Amino acid sequence: MKIGFPRALFYFDYFPFWAGFFQRLGIEVVTSPATQREIMEHGLKKASDETCLPLKLLAGHIQMLRDVDAIFLPRMVSVEADTYSCPKFLGIPESILPAVPDGVPVLTVVLNWRKGRRQVLKDLQILGQQLGKSKADIRKAFIEGQKWQKRYQDSMGAGWDFEASIREIVMNEPAQEGRKACVFMKDTDRLRIALVGHSYLTQETYASLNLLGRLREKAEVELVQHVMQEEVDTHLRGLRKKLFWNHAKQIFGAGNKFVADKEVDGIIYLSCFGCGTDSMVQELLARKAREQHKPYMVVTLDEHSGEAGLVTRLEAFLDMVERRKIHEGYVSTYGERLDCDSNTL
Repeated sequence: MKIGFPRALFYFDYFPFWAGFFQRLGIEVVTSPATQREIMEHGLKKASDETCLPLKLLAGHIQMLRDVDAIFLPRMVSVEADTYSCPKFLGIPESILPAVPDGVPVLTVVLNWRKGRRQVLKDLQILGQQLGKSKADIRKAFIEGQKWQKRYQDSMGAGWDFEASIREIVMNEPAQEGRKACVFMKDTDRLRIALVGHSYLTQETYASLNLLGRLREKAEVELVQHVMQEEVDTHLRGLRKKLFWNHAKQIFGAGNKFVADKEVDGIIYLSCFGCGTDSMVQELLARKAREQHKPYMVVTLDEHSGEAGLVTRLEAFLDMVERRKIHEGYVSTYGERLDCDSNTL
């Protein structure tokens, strides 16, 4: 049996779990190719105009999965206690059914960790009945999936690279000789820029116009995935009310850490037009950055984003940050100063 798995949204965070789960059940998982122009165009035709760009990309990737026995679209309600996923996640698969190729069935399962491990296992066993698998088979597959996901989570850290980690952990391809999946040489003389945002945007090369790759050519880049969970939790303290979106918690906690880190020279928040959770979290993080006089820029993507505009903004931001770093602490003979407490730059 071949199950299609679209390379969008939950792929960038939870694919290792599902890959391990289905492999233990003897089911082949087929992923859609990396995003390209054709995929985006298919998604724009099949998805509602009111949906965000990542959901439109999901619709396009589903269109690429035609030679499979079924397409797997889990309903990711919650992935940790006391949190919820984005409402768009909760609406899958119903909101995306028009994109499913004719004659291809859809497999789905509710994954809600708010109700605990036992309930998650029960829901997976319901999926197992559709696949003709026993409860014992599902328990073993569940444990195997958790092992794969833990290896994936443990691979994150300073210099973590998504593609290399996926190849090594999920596709069983060893890291290239002389280069580990999650280790890069640091250049202390280069700028250090933090890129924060949803993983399905920061790691989505085509839709983000290769923002991460462009940044890495010019600076050392810090990502949300580089921040340990303990640090995220520490930097979430002080909020009057807890954030109950799991992605928002990770982004805001990691972003707060980058704001407080004096070695981080600037922060870029990557968002997409129409994202409800980002509209709040981005403003909260912007206030923190202003308080600490940290250079901060928001990049908002949609299907109309152009490469020229992004490159111009990125170069201008990096140039501003570099000039600020060079002149920080300089005291002018005319009484003006250019340092971290000055608004001159």
